[in-house]
This record gives sequence, structure tokens and C-alpha cells, in this order.
Amino acid sequence: MDSVTTAACCEQVRQCVQERLGESRFRTWFEDATFSPEGEVLVVQVNNHFVGKWIAANYLDDLFSTWRELLGHGERVDVRIVVSGPGSAAGECPPVTAGGRSRRPSSHGSRSLATKSSELDDFVVGPCNAMAFAAASTLARSCGRAFKLLVIHGGVGLGKTHLIQGVCGSIRRGDATVECRYITGEQFTNEFILALRSGRIDQFRMRFRNVDVLAIDDIHFLADKKGTQQEFLHTYNALDLGGRAVVLTSDRHPRTIARLSEPLIDRLISGMVVSVEAPDLATRREILARMASKRDQTLPDEVLDFVATHVTRNIRELEGALNTLIGYAALSHAPITVDVARTALRDRFVQAGPGLQPRDIERVVAQHLGVSAEQLCSRSRDRTVSLARALAAFLMRRHTDLSYPEIGRALGKKNHSTVLMATQRMEKLLHRDGEVTWKNGAELHHSPLRAMLETLERQLSPAVA
Repeated sequence: MDSVTTAACCEQVRQCVQERLGESRFRTWFEDATFSPEGEVLVVQVNNHFVGKWIAANYLDDLFSTWRELLGHGERVDVRIVVSGPGSAAGECPPVTAGGRSRRPSSHGSRSLATKSSELDDFVVGPCNAMAFAAASTLARSCGRAFKLLVIHGGVGLGKTHLIQGVCGSIRRGDATVECRYITGEQFTNEFILALRSGRIDQFRMRFRNVDVLAIDDIHFLADKKGTQQEFLHTYNALDLGGRAVVLTSDRHPRTIARLSEPLIDRLISGMVVSVEAPDLATRREILARMASKRDQTLPDEVLDFVATHVTRNIRELEGALNTLIGYAALSHAPITVDVARTALRDRFVQAGPGLQPRDIERVVAQHLGVSAEQLCSRSRDRTVSLARALAAFLMRRHTDLSYPEIGRALGKKNHSTVLMATQRMEKLLHRDGEVTWKNGAELHHSPLRAMLETLERQLSPAVA
């Protein structure tokens, strides 16, 4: 690679990393960094150890993915972070890595599992996720002999990916001959479409139907994609007949995934279906302590209590708060105290506060049931539209300060008595643990009202949290 080509490549990498991370984060951590390719290895040079370790702990996966996408393959791609600046001669400091783990993708999967969140041993267990963890551990230990299908569902950032990747990692460490393939629902869909267009559907099927364990993250991505759903159903049937195991995650219970075919729903609920919920205070505190320890930080008890009390939505938000706090303290040369935490995280606390708007509820409910916002506010008496309208009214009454007349106006100028009756109907159904039914296209769906409300409220976070 000549000097002109190298310079162009470095600039392209820099621009792609900036687009991936955003202007603010890139400016904070990469403004003084240099990017240089050495064959299939991307070398990122920074000028001090703190920045190098921070990038390795928080952005190594982003760098790896960007570099792999630019090269167009991922068999031997790697990323090295080197510290070389004032007071450190070039090559004097060893490359900084995240725990010494390689970022090369496993030959068994579509995505590297050597990430900071792929070990079951690192998973913090609490009342919110104990059943899901037990199921994942059992499947990993038995390599699918205990049960063949595991579906883990729950809101964003609650540890589903950690569990599904942990299952694959545990199985591989236990028996290197077992072929375990991990992929996201989006990747599965994209690869299926590419295989159809390129006439390589046979190769696609061989790739996914001849594994011992297939793990697909975010299976809800298949909603409203009939061709992909049909292909996955055939793939699942082939694996099931062969005695192979399948592990899936979803952001909601399979029965509440709108626009998922009834045959596929029936398959999904035939397995072990478990949920993960938002962590309680004790679990959030333990998660923070472990995250800090991995970053060679020990937070005072009062800081752990403060952050865990105020950051409540999910694990991903906890991680973001911790990263912000550690970075703020380091860049301002201040010890980590409650006052520093309050200052560093004030924007996050504001974001997690009240502010849910009627239009937010309308959008989430309409999307979940497969109707439009216009239908929801119309005079339609369609069964699904009526249910969506009643759910929206109930959630507005529960999570906003709007009166019944104000809710009626928000829902297309409905009479306040109509809103009152709709919310009372939902309350009675909820009180007796009733079920709701709605139609999406030609398919009829059923779900416990309580489960549907929990799903909708998770999607409405952070305002509900």
C-alpha cells in the first residue's frame, strides 16, 4: 500500500469511526489519535495510558466492527491500541488490550464472542433475572440435552445479549467440537435476502441448519418479514428434527410480537420461555461494583448507592453512567465522590425524569398493535383499533397528569365518558388477569393484558422508569 493510499485509508477509518461514535465521543477520546493499517491489523495510536485503556474498555468492539466492514471480511482482522506520546517513546509501552482477549471472530460464528459481556460467570444474578440465568446455564451445561429451545425476553439493556452470548461461550469452552453459531435477527434477515438475490440459498441453509446450537439475538426483528419468518421456521424445524438446540432473545414475549406468524409463535412458545426484568436496587449496585472493578476502579459505597438509586432503567444505562462518571473524574482530575457523581450525571438524571407525552404513548401502542396513529385517533370501531385506543387511554391516565377530557382530545376529540369507560374496562380486565385479543392482517393474536402493559411500559422508558 503506497503512502497516498495509506493516507486515504487512514482518513476513511477516522471518518467511519467518527460517524459510528458521534461527534462528542470521538472528539473526547479520539481527537489526538492516529489510525494506521498494518496489513489486516488496524493500529490506533494514542498519547497516554488512560485514554488507551478507556478506548480498549469501551470502544474496541466499535473499532473492530468498523475496520472489518471497511476491509469487507473478518477472518484475520484485528485491532491494536498503542500508547506513544510525551514521556513514552514509541514502542516503549505494550499495546493496550481489553483483558488480553483477541478480537478475531470465531470460525464458528457470525460475530466475535470475545466481548466484555459474553461470560456467564460475569453475569450478576438477582430476582429480576434468576430464572433466565438458571435456564441459560442449564442449556449451556447440557449442550441442549435438558431442553432444545430457550427464549429469553425482556426490555432493552437488561442482559439478554449477555446471556445468549454466554451460552455460546460456555458451550464452546466445554467442547470445542460443538458448533455454536451466534447471529442477530437483523443479520439473519440480511444474509437470507443476500442468499436469495445471489442464488446461494443452499449455502445459506447449510450454514444455519448444520450447527449444534443456533443462537439468534433479537428475533423480534423478523416481525412483518414473512419470507424470513418462513425460512427461520424451516431452519428451526430442521434443527429440532436433528436434536439440535436453539437459543433466542426478544424484546417481548413471543405472543405479543405483532406481525409474527401464528405457526412461528406456536413454535417459540413450545420451548422454555423466560423473562428478564429491570434490576432492583441491590442488583444495580452489584452490577456497578463489578463494572467498576473491571475498569480498575473502586467506587465508595456512598457513590454506588447514589448512582444505583438514581439510574434505574437498565444495565446499559448503568454502564453508560459509570463510563461518564469515570471519564468526568479523570478528565477533571477529581476524586469520585457523590458531589462529582451528581455533577457528572445531572443530564442523565434529567433524561430519566418525568416527561412522557401523549404522542409517545400513541406511537408505541400503535406500533405494537400494527395500526397507524391516524387509525388510533379515528372513529373506527375495528377490534384492534379499539383495543389500541383503550390501551393508549389507560396508559395516559396512568403515566400523565391529563384529565379524561384532555385524554379524549388527545385521542381524536373523543368524549370524556368514552375514555372513562375504556380505562375502566382495562382496569377490570387487569384486575382479573384477563387476556386481550387483536387481529393483525389475517392472524389472530392473544396476550395477557398484564404482560402487554409491561411490554408497552418498557418501550415507553425512560419516562416511565
